[in-house]
Amino acid sequence: MIFETPIKLVPVPPSEPALSGTYTIPGCENCLVAVKGERIVSYITCHSSYATHVNITVGGKDANALMFTTGGFRPTLYTAIEEDHMAAVTCGVGNDDVETALTTTKTLYEAGRSNYDMFRFQRSSICKYQATANH
Repeated sequence: MIFETPIKLVPVPPSEPALSGTYTIPGCENCLVAVKGERIVSYITCHSSYATHVNITVGGKDANALMFTTGGFRPTLYTAIEEDHMAAVTCGVGNDDVETALTTTKTLYEAGRSNYDMFRFQRSSICKYQATANH
Protein backbone atom coordinates (compact mmCIF):
# COMPACT_ATOMS: atom_id res chain seq x y z
CA MET A 1 0.00 0.00 0.00
CA ILE A 2 1.40 3.41 -0.95
CA PHE A 3 0.41 6.49 1.00
CA GLU A 4 0.15 9.68 -0.97
CA THR A 5 -0.44 12.03 1.94
CA PRO A 6 2.72 14.11 2.42
CA ILE A 7 4.38 14.08 5.81
CA LYS A 8 5.33 17.47 7.17
CA LEU A 9 8.37 17.53 9.42
CA VAL A 10 8.11 20.15 12.13
CA PRO A 11 11.48 21.55 13.27
CA VAL A 12 12.13 21.26 16.99
CA PRO A 13 14.78 23.57 18.42
CA PRO A 14 16.83 22.43 21.42
CA SER A 15 15.76 23.40 24.90
CA GLU A 16 17.67 26.07 26.80
CA PRO A 17 20.82 24.39 28.24
CA ALA A 18 21.19 23.98 31.99
CA LEU A 19 24.54 23.45 33.71
CA SER A 20 24.59 21.52 36.97
CA GLY A 21 27.26 20.19 39.26
CA THR A 22 27.82 17.36 41.69
CA TYR A 23 28.80 19.69 44.55
CA THR A 24 27.86 23.17 45.69
CA ILE A 25 29.72 25.83 47.62
CA PRO A 26 27.75 27.91 50.15
CA GLY A 27 27.78 31.54 49.12
CA CYS A 28 28.52 30.79 45.47
CA GLU A 29 25.13 29.78 44.07
CA ASN A 30 26.19 30.16 40.41
CA CYS A 31 29.32 28.02 40.84
CA LEU A 32 30.22 24.54 39.65
CA VAL A 33 32.83 22.73 41.75
CA ALA A 34 35.77 20.70 40.47
CA VAL A 35 38.92 19.38 42.13
CA LYS A 36 42.32 20.47 40.84
CA GLY A 37 44.10 17.69 38.98
CA GLU A 38 40.97 15.61 38.35
CA ARG A 39 38.94 15.23 35.17
CA ILE A 40 35.75 17.26 35.49
CA VAL A 41 33.55 14.61 33.83
CA SER A 42 32.15 13.49 37.19
CA TYR A 43 31.53 17.05 38.43
CA ILE A 44 29.72 18.92 35.64
CA THR A 45 26.70 18.13 33.44
CA CYS A 46 24.90 20.11 30.74
CA HIS A 47 21.28 19.18 30.01
CA SER A 48 19.30 20.05 26.87
CA SER A 49 16.55 18.28 24.95
CA TYR A 50 16.79 17.91 21.16
CA ALA A 51 20.39 19.15 21.04
CA THR A 52 22.63 17.50 18.46
CA HIS A 53 25.52 19.97 18.61
CA VAL A 54 26.90 20.53 22.11
CA ASN A 55 30.00 22.43 23.15
CA ILE A 56 31.29 22.77 26.72
CA THR A 57 34.18 25.13 27.42
CA VAL A 58 36.16 26.00 30.55
CA GLY A 59 37.78 29.41 30.39
CA GLY A 60 37.32 29.34 26.62
CA LYS A 61 39.05 25.96 26.27
CA ASP A 62 37.15 23.05 24.68
CA ALA A 63 36.19 20.36 27.20
CA ASN A 64 34.96 17.78 24.63
CA ALA A 65 31.26 17.33 25.40
CA LEU A 66 29.98 13.77 25.15
CA MET A 67 26.40 12.54 25.60
CA PHE A 68 26.08 10.15 28.54
CA THR A 69 22.27 9.97 28.69
CA THR A 70 19.40 11.31 26.63
CA GLY A 71 19.71 15.08 26.90
CA GLY A 72 22.71 14.90 29.26
CA PHE A 73 26.25 15.86 28.24
CA ARG A 74 29.52 15.85 30.17
CA PRO A 75 32.96 17.32 29.52
CA THR A 76 35.02 14.15 29.09
CA LEU A 77 38.64 15.09 28.49
CA TYR A 78 39.20 18.19 30.60
CA THR A 79 41.28 18.16 33.78
CA ALA A 80 40.86 21.03 36.24
CA ILE A 81 43.96 23.14 36.81
CA GLU A 82 44.64 25.91 39.33
CA GLU A 83 44.17 28.62 36.68
CA ASP A 84 40.56 27.43 36.17
CA HIS A 85 39.49 28.81 39.55
CA MET A 86 36.58 31.21 38.90
CA ALA A 87 36.77 30.64 35.12
CA ALA A 88 33.60 30.66 33.01
CA VAL A 89 32.09 27.26 32.16
CA THR A 90 29.85 27.61 29.12
CA CYS A 91 27.54 25.09 27.52
CA GLY A 92 26.31 25.86 24.03
CA VAL A 93 23.68 23.73 22.30
CA GLY A 94 22.08 23.67 18.90
CA ASN A 95 20.70 21.51 16.13
CA ASP A 96 19.96 21.86 12.44
CA ASP A 97 16.80 23.86 13.24
CA VAL A 98 18.53 26.85 14.87
CA GLU A 99 21.04 29.29 13.41
CA THR A 100 22.53 30.49 16.69
CA ALA A 101 23.52 28.27 19.60
CA LEU A 102 21.72 28.65 22.91
CA THR A 103 24.22 29.12 25.75
CA THR A 104 24.42 29.24 29.51
CA THR A 105 27.40 30.06 31.71
CA LYS A 106 28.39 29.39 35.31
CA THR A 107 31.60 29.89 37.27
CA LEU A 108 34.06 27.09 38.07
CA TYR A 109 35.14 26.95 41.69
CA GLU A 110 38.33 24.94 41.58
CA ALA A 111 38.75 23.25 44.96
CA GLY A 112 42.39 22.38 45.52
CA ARG A 113 43.26 19.03 46.99
CA SER A 114 44.28 20.81 50.19
CA ASN A 115 40.78 22.22 50.70
CA TYR A 116 39.73 20.36 53.87
CA ASP A 117 35.97 20.89 53.52
CA MET A 118 35.87 19.58 49.96
CA PHE A 119 38.07 16.59 50.85
CA ARG A 120 35.96 15.73 53.90
CA PHE A 121 32.74 15.98 51.86
CA GLN A 122 34.08 13.65 49.17
CA ARG A 123 35.44 11.21 51.72
CA SER A 124 32.20 11.00 53.69
CA SER A 125 30.23 10.44 50.47
CA ILE A 126 32.54 7.63 49.39
CA CYS A 127 32.55 6.00 52.85
CA LYS A 128 28.76 6.25 53.12
CA TYR A 129 28.35 4.62 49.68
CA GLN A 130 30.83 1.83 50.47
CA ALA A 131 29.15 1.10 53.82
CA THR A 132 25.75 0.87 52.11
CA ALA A 133 27.10 -1.34 49.31
CA ASN A 134 28.73 -3.77 51.74
CA HIS A 135 25.53 -4.49 53.72
